[in-house]
Amino acid sequence: MNATRLALLLALLIGSTASISMDARGAGGQDPDEADTARAGELVRNAIRARGGDAYLNIKEAVSKGEFTPFQKGASTLPMNFLDYVVYPDKERTEFGKGGSRTVQTNMGNTGWVYQAETKLIKDQTEQQIKDYQQGARYDLDTLLRRGWKEPRAKLVYLGRREPWKDTFSEAVRIEFSDGATATIHFDTRTKFPMAVEFKVLTDNGPKNEQVRYYQWIDYDGVKFPKVQDTYREGIQTSRVYYDSIIFNATIPPRVFEKPASPKEVK
Repeated sequence: MNATRLALLLALLIGSTASISMDARGAGGQDPDEADTARAGELVRNAIRARGGDAYLNIKEAVSKGEFTPFQKGASTLPMNFLDYVVYPDKERTEFGKGGSRTVQTNMGNTGWVYQAETKLIKDQTEQQIKDYQQGARYDLDTLLRRGWKEPRAKLVYLGRREPWKDTFSEAVRIEFSDGATATIHFDTRTKFPMAVEFKVLTDNGPKNEQVRYYQWIDYDGVKFPKVQDTYREGIQTSRVYYDSIIFNATIPPRVFEKPASPKEVK
């Protein structure tokens, strides 16, 4: 689970209109130097090893709990609890709040549904909601590291030393996808962990730069996971995700993702 996906889920539930840009081609179109290409691949593989190697790559399911805090004009608002279930590659259920304020969003492949306790309604997601979710999931850090960089015709571009935010330096690579979309990953040169992911989102006010930063890497049964994930848009913080717990390869029953026949059956 990634801060980008969590923020997008909440945005979809409250009706915000922001989708991931698919036309953010990085600068330059020349073939990269072979040594640079090799270094780019090395950075990604080093990060995978730092996160647990095969133990990380073999994650099939994850259950996480924590707090999601939206920010407005760079200032934090009231946090809300979340519970998230993921079965890779394309099933996710996220619950926000409790009782009468509880909301549930579930995605499975090209389908999805939403439940809101306040209205006591279950609705199928619209085609646009599903598309936005899928595009947001594409830039999830785990998606990028586990399979995104190896997509057919995807290209790794070595960017070298970068400054993802003020007075903080990284070694970075850009993933260029075959459809023109791009994502940049910044790596810590000492720990090898990812520091941030950058991409573009399309908003009502045009394309905006999105950045997710990762802090406090904790070991969970041999897999390293960032306890804190902060999202920024155009340099201004928009959300924070704080994880209280995460369990990998827990057995998640299929019924968790199935659309209930009525609101009374929502568990």
